[in-house]
Amino acid sequence: MSQPQEQLLPKRVLVVDDDEIVRDSVAALVRAADIEVLCASDGQEAITMMGRQWFPVIVTDRQMPVLDGLELVSRLRAISVAPVYVIMLTAITDAHECERGYCAGVDLYIAKNGHERELAARVTAAFSAVRRRQVSQVTTADVPVTVDLETGAHTARHLVGRLHAEIAYAARVNKSLHVLTVCIQPSDQHARRSGAIGAASDGLLEAVHGAVRPKLDWVARLPGARESCRLAVVMPESDATHIAAVEQGVRNAFVKYADDPALRGMSLSFGAAALSDAGDQPTALGLLAESERKRRGLQAKASAVAAVKSVQEEAE
Repeated sequence: MSQPQEQLLPKRVLVVDDDEIVRDSVAALVRAADIEVLCASDGQEAITMMGRQWFPVIVTDRQMPVLDGLELVSRLRAISVAPVYVIMLTAITDAHECERGYCAGVDLYIAKNGHERELAARVTAAFSAVRRRQVSQVTTADVPVTVDLETGAHTARHLVGRLHAEIAYAARVNKSLHVLTVCIQPSDQHARRSGAIGAASDGLLEAVHGAVRPKLDWVARLPGARESCRLAVVMPESDATHIAAVEQGVRNAFVKYADDPALRGMSLSFGAAALSDAGDQPTALGLLAESERKRRGLQAKASAVAAVKSVQEEAE
């Protein structure tokens, strides 16, 4: 009888960096988590080592001689058969550069400045991501595709890479494209204490899937605070009517929770951004950021209106 795939996953990490001091520091942090670590001084050496044995997780620098981090990831994605999770350490914060990395196959960026605080936890989570990828099922054609950034089964590169392709296609064929972000979170202390966000998150995902257009729209879960759930709905060939229909569909689905004591005090917020006909083509990260800015702006406005209404009611 064969062993479960989880047991066959080697707890092994490859650290790639041309700076010996940084390389040794990163390796020590990972080894402290009881994980086997091997090191390479550049991307070409890393490719050679990957050909000899499987490293489920790679931590690599961006700028290196011989073969830099971005080219390493691109080649790795082209030749790798087994799933590999790539963490890139970088001092670069430019959105276009990050998008290039996600599209090339980077799973997660960690800033070099302060990476010591989170690297070990991120590497541990990366192994969970690889396990989930091993056993994940292909979604059927009739079900909206969901990329889950919280469970670790998929990461930001799936969302950014696919949205990047949608933007390029919409611009090329002169079609519309909208991104709608949806968030559910506690609006009072009772909801925060009740621990209702788990059920609310599942309900939100179900509600969004019920409101979008199968085979055309697709959904991604965005990372966020523990007490909230955020989704991005990518809507090709859409207009204001489609956006309003999805928003209303989600609101209607949550009416059933009105009498559930565990879910009282939860609030929904929405924000939408569109691919503009004029100006420079936005990055995927830029479009997501714009929809989030609008969502937070509308949420703040709604909170202010609610506060004024509360004051008025007390005055009466």
